[in-house]
Amino acid sequence: MSFLPAGTFVQNLVVMKYKFSFLFLFAVSFVFGQTNYQISNFSLVIKGSSNLHDWESPAKEVRAHGAMTSVAGVLKSIESLTVDIPVKTIKSPKGSIMDNKTYDALKANTYPNITYKLGKITGLTKKGDGYDINATGYLTIAGVTNTIDMYVRGKSGADGSITFSGSKKLKMTDYKIKPPTALLGTLTTGDDVEIVFQVTLK
Repeated sequence: MSFLPAGTFVQNLVVMKYKFSFLFLFAVSFVFGQTNYQISNFSLVIKGSSNLHDWESPAKEVRAHGAMTSVAGVLKSIESLTVDIPVKTIKSPKGSIMDNKTYDALKANTYPNITYKLGKITGLTKKGDGYDINATGYLTIAGVTNTIDMYVRGKSGADGSITFSGSKKLKMTDYKIKPPTALLGTLTTGDDVEIVFQVTLK
């Protein structure tokens, strides 16, 4: 009968331990489906009003990433989600004068991004072909961060993507933003704005 040297035996035990740990973590990941997601498509428009007409400014760039867990193709939880909107990619159909007023109001040179960071999911319910989602998060605009509650509709795609759509009404003054004016003050924008979005993560 032959015996392995003690050192070799211990080394083999260590290797087996690490292999087992790796396989266990792989199995957990496979079963519960926690995955990191990146943005693949988006639509985001900021809508508001003025004393002359309503207005809207779409964002030309949105960055987003998050981590979510699915079981058998069904979304079970959202662990994290961060969305960044570069302020200077917000473009008004009214042209550069309106854009520059917006950038000044949002202090774009000092605070180049509008940022949303998920705090926690307070409700996630499968409904029909999608999900009703309620969340609390932190929205930072012009350097001011407020906690906001949101209702979002989620829908899983055949390619494994998840699309979130919804809207949120805000007041500019809640973020210490002075509503922009134009045309020597003859055009004044209202304090209330609405962010309407659809973001797909894959």
